[in-house]
Amino acid sequence: MSNLYSRLLSLTFICLTVVLAGCVTVSPERRNEVAENIGWVSGSCLAIHNETLQIGDEFVLHQVADQPHSKKLTVISRAQSAEQCVPLQADRRFVNQLTDATFYYVNAEQLPDLAVASVKGYSTRGITFRACYSNQAVRFFGFKGDEKVWEGYYYIAAQVQNTCNR
Repeated sequence: MSNLYSRLLSLTFICLTVVLAGCVTVSPERRNEVAENIGWVSGSCLAIHNETLQIGDEFVLHQVADQPHSKKLTVISRAQSAEQCVPLQADRRFVNQLTDATFYYVNAEQLPDLAVASVKGYSTRGITFRACYSNQAVRFFGFKGDEKVWEGYYYIAAQVQNTCNR
C-alpha cells in the first residue's frame, strides 16, 4: 500500500509540474524594458527578468500589501541558495525558475514579505502595482490606467484563498 501511495504521489507531482510549467513560462514578447526594470521581492530575494544587475545596484520598493518596509533595497549578489532566497526552496524552485527570472540576494533596512521593486532611476510614473493570491501563487501586476504593463509570478507551494479578481 505504501509503495502504491508513493507512486501515486510521484505521478501527481509530475502532472502538476507539467500543468504549472505551461502556466508560468515567459514568452519572448514579455521580455521588454519594463520586465528588465521591474521585479518582485519576497524577503531578501528579488526576481526580475534582468541578468545584468551588479552588486550595489539600487531599487525602489513599491508597496503592494499593508505592511511597512524600506523604500529601497540593494543587490548583494545572485541568489545561490534557499537560505538567501525562499522562492528557491526545493518545493518551489522548479516552478519559479520556469518564469525565466533571475534571482538576486538583496538587503534593506526592513525587508518586505512581498513587494514590487524597480531599478532606481527607472520611471514608474503612472504605474499602479497590485498583488493577489491565485492557485498556490502570488501574482503581481503593474497597470497604467486599464492597461497591464507588467506581471510577475511567484509560486509559493501552499494552498491560498484566491484573491485575484482582475
